Amino acid sequence: MLIAGLSLTCQTGLVVQAFAQPPGSEGAASEPESAAPSNEAAPSTDGVDGGRVKDDPEMIAKTMEEMPEDIRKDAEEIYAEFRSTHEELLDSMLKLREIHIRFNNDVDRSREATKAFREQQHKTWDLMQKQMENSVKVFRLLPSPEAASYMVTMVQHHFDNDIYDRTTFEAAARLIDIGQNYRYLFLTAARAGISTGNFETARKVYESLQPDELEKVDMANKHFLDLLEKQYKEETERMEKIDRDALPQVLFKTTRGDVLIELYPGEAPSTVANFIKLVEEGFYDGMDFSQVVPNMLALSGDPTGDGRGNSGKFLMDEHDNENSHHALRGSVVMAKIPMGEGRFIENSASSQFAIFFLPVTSASSQQTVFGRVIEGMDRVSAMRRKDPSKTDEKKIQLPPDAIISAEVVRKGPELPEPEYVDVEAELRKAEEAGLIKRKTPAK
Repeated sequence: MLIAGLSLTCQTGLVVQAFAQPPGSEGAASEPESAAPSNEAAPSTDGVDGGRVKDDPEMIAKTMEEMPEDIRKDAEEIYAEFRSTHEELLDSMLKLREIHIRFNNDVDRSREATKAFREQQHKTWDLMQKQMENSVKVFRLLPSPEAASYMVTMVQHHFDNDIYDRTTFEAAARLIDIGQNYRYLFLTAARAGISTGNFETARKVYESLQPDELEKVDMANKHFLDLLEKQYKEETERMEKIDRDALPQVLFKTTRGDVLIELYPGEAPSTVANFIKLVEEGFYDGMDFSQVVPNMLALSGDPTGDGRGNSGKFLMDEHDNENSHHALRGSVVMAKIPMGEGRFIENSASSQFAIFFLPVTSASSQQTVFGRVIEGMDRVSAMRRKDPSKTDEKKIQLPPDAIISAEVVRKGPELPEPEYVDVEAELRKAEEAGLIKRKTPAK
């Protein structure tokens, strides 16, 4: 066991006894495809039906009998919900698999079949996340190998898809506390801890691991841990002072499902005004997530798809405004023209924006953070990876996920006109300062 004592022990005291051996796991849950079904493997029910482990009804019943009445009632309701969702999820995955097989065998490739697949995919995904929450609730109270097995499977799935929420944090930490020592559990606990404000646990985890057990992002997290904690606390305090009921909201319907974003007009009025203007003009409708980089971000708003696209107008930076926001998990940040070495051309933001999978300490000092995802962050995290720096020409490139439509669902306060700049002047300024060197067009 690499680490113990994360202060998340089961209330029954029977967990260690019940799991003297690691619970069986068939690996990460299969990722449902976006848009139309592809020729990839159909979704599997491995890990969803309990794998090789099953709950002992007598032990579950005995544990409940020994509980105080109020806790027993909660345990009965939670366990009943766990069993019910288990059956619902199994049925949903089988239906998804059936549609997938019919499509791949040319039985039904109609537009209606594609729509049915997407709807079933989204339903299955929601049930998977619901059962993850149920499993954690069950595991707090009962010695359930099936709940533990599902948690092991889903934590790995969340690790592979950069889903670092509170449920993921608790699941990873509880599994570590009962002696599970899979490396991904520790990295997930640390990353989710940083993303949700559990910095004490993140420190314990990183201190327990050897340097060769850390990935590049974890080395950076460990190095900047104090600053990450400071920024998290500042951002939390800042959000507590904001009337969130008055903030504008934009709904993205994507190939992975709905994503709801709230915007910060008080701290980034010009950026928010420009973003809302583009949404209302339909600029983002049909736009690909042209870059989805593991441990980093999902980027959209580039009409060319090659990193150089824009709306034709460029914004004045607002990252130096009073009370500007830090970049945490789920933050929505304006992309700018890079100069290399982590620097950007001033005032070069246009239409491209990024949604961060993990906090980034340096982002708010150079880029405008103008909103955050408040619903559907798991959908963003699950988007198909597309990293232009690691393109394998020999590998079949599946189409990227995309924004189907964007809609302003809450307008918020009246906004000023966006403040635009002459980006050519900014480029000349950077060139004169020796920060960039532009190519001279051939005569």
